[in-house]
Amino acid sequence: MTVISLINVKGGVGKTATAINLAGAIADQKHKVLLIDNDSQSSLSQILNIKNKFTMYDLYSNSKVEFSDCIAKYNEYIHVIPNTIESSVLERELYNKKCPEHILKSKYKNFSHDYDFIIIDNSPFLGMMVQNSLCMSNYYMEIIDNSPSALQGLNMVSKIVNELKENLLIEDLKLIGILRNRFEKRTVFSRQFTEVTEEALKDDLFSAIIYDSVKYKEATAMNKTIQEYSNKHAKAYTELYYEILDRVK
Repeated sequence: MTVISLINVKGGVGKTATAINLAGAIADQKHKVLLIDNDSQSSLSQILNIKNKFTMYDLYSNSKVEFSDCIAKYNEYIHVIPNTIESSVLERELYNKKCPEHILKSKYKNFSHDYDFIIIDNSPFLGMMVQNSLCMSNYYMEIIDNSPSALQGLNMVSKIVNELKENLLIEDLKLIGILRNRFEKRTVFSRQFTEVTEEALKDDLFSAIIYDSVKYKEATAMNKTIQEYSNKHAKAYTELYYEILDRVK
């Protein structure tokens, strides 16, 4: 079982689309994946049109609600724990709880499941919900677009991970890789930016690159994974999936 948090401080880099389409690639291999919408904007839940009686808000705020209560099915292989805008108040509420960074991890220990992967989509805000995600995860994946601010966000993520380790809140969390998403192929700036990132980030970068295309936006608008919408554009996520398998091994 592998739990991966998707993260970057910069918004708009495509964390949610990556979570959904990576889940689609996993499902294509007939493996089961649980998507967790850990962002109060609940974009993942809206894109996949997922609703459930219990959501992430209940999982955090109600001691009697467990993981299994919150799961809804997207299809046979992709299941989802949805979120709602209601959870936007959680950052304030969680600070009053005992061991607020470990709420998800504590409940996860009691969770009996047969998933091959759990993928957690996170807010750009590095608050208590993101810290819960990191504490529960085996790995974190950073998502960047071709903008300098996305690179600056990597340093902030490293800082919060190191703080959690120093405070003994996490033990064995590893960076699984950095995904270049929404990259442009043709501009001089894009080529220069690619050279800079490859020199600076080296082996942390995944070889797979998700190039910008309207097809990804169309799939989102149709409430579908890219695998259900365009085989051609799904190939990059299949490559990403196999790279993840290699790094997990």
